[in-house]
Amino acid sequence: MSQEQPAPRPQRSRPWWRVLTGPDGPVPGERASLTYYTLLIASLFLLVLGLIMVFSVQSVTVAAQGGNAYAAFARYLVIALVGLAAMFAASRASVPLLKRLTLPVLGASMALQCLVFVPGASRCAGGNCNWVAVPLIGTAQPSEFIKLGLALYTGWVVVRHGGRFGSVRSTLLMLAPAAVAIMLVMGGGDLGTVVIMVMLMAGALWMAGLGRGWFLVLGGVGLVGFAGGTMLSANRRARIMAWLNPEGSDPLDVGYQPLHGRYAMGTGGWGGVGPGSSRQKWGYLTQADSDYVFAVLGEELGLVGTVVVIVLFAVVGWCCARIIRRSNDLYVSVVTGGIMAWIVGQALVNMSVVVGLLPVLGVPLPLISAGGSSLIFVLLAIGVLLSFARQEPGAPEAFAARVGAMRRSLSVVTSRRRNRA
Repeated sequence: MSQEQPAPRPQRSRPWWRVLTGPDGPVPGERASLTYYTLLIASLFLLVLGLIMVFSVQSVTVAAQGGNAYAAFARYLVIALVGLAAMFAASRASVPLLKRLTLPVLGASMALQCLVFVPGASRCAGGNCNWVAVPLIGTAQPSEFIKLGLALYTGWVVVRHGGRFGSVRSTLLMLAPAAVAIMLVMGGGDLGTVVIMVMLMAGALWMAGLGRGWFLVLGGVGLVGFAGGTMLSANRRARIMAWLNPEGSDPLDVGYQPLHGRYAMGTGGWGGVGPGSSRQKWGYLTQADSDYVFAVLGEELGLVGTVVVIVLFAVVGWCCARIIRRSNDLYVSVVTGGIMAWIVGQALVNMSVVVGLLPVLGVPLPLISAGGSSLIFVLLAIGVLLSFARQEPGAPEAFAARVGAMRRSLSVVTSRRRNRA
């Protein structure tokens, strides 16, 4: 008498913390396309929030200057569409193509950065001269382009060395282009962007396996450089002192912006004063649509809105970690580590500045702050991440199966329409 075999148990999905901290490489039962769609949706949500906040601020600031707020926002919307097109194009790029583009991208970005030293071409604001004039467009910030170039270059050069850091000479040769890029940006007076570039390189080199000794040495050099860059600028010294002693800083001078940023966050409360109803954007926060847009967001959308933004950036970081864990390609891991440190790290720095945890550094909130150069190149970097997500183990087959199912469904619908006709 034959006995029936027990039915196999359905495989239960693993908790999220085990998905994040699980073993390297793909795990049976994981959804191969999860990273792609999660990253895409989180990025688009952040972009939509950013467009809403930029319009909220510019509807007041541009109109106060006698301009057309709708025309200014339409121009910024075109920039966002260009960024989305760049993101879509990058998401379809293969890893070999990205490797071939590495040196041209880094070389072009550094060449553009050199324009900030050309009289008549550079534009300055607040002691920062890292903008260049572009005919028919306005201004652009080449240092945003350099961030993407450094992320791609670090992955490329690590793979060329076989993932091994050898002698001091070879390691320094690998770091030389990054040092040149950092000096070019620092030459324009943008210490905040230099801090983000250092974070980017640290994230990439950590994934590349750089030894702890090197991190200690480079970290010490970075701290000395930061201290020197701060001491050589009276404006930076004043910002540091205002951060260390906010009660003693001049509320009408260097302490003005941080103070009103905290006013905005405190006014928002739990649910905010409502979209478009911010008070601080009416001439109190001078950088309301860029460096301090998070304060206006907190005032209009309250604690709930700020938590949503933090969660969305955490989701972006989770997607980056998942790409690194599931990928077997060292190049993908290194570039993703650099982009993750860039986007998520810059977001943490910006939000920490607004709430007073860090001194004012002048870095925008990715995807939310106004700034054409930042928006385009952050979207382009997300496109690179989407490309990696599309090439995760099992992802190409999952996308091909989904496209095939969609085509079959469309063919059935079309045939039925024809039969009814």
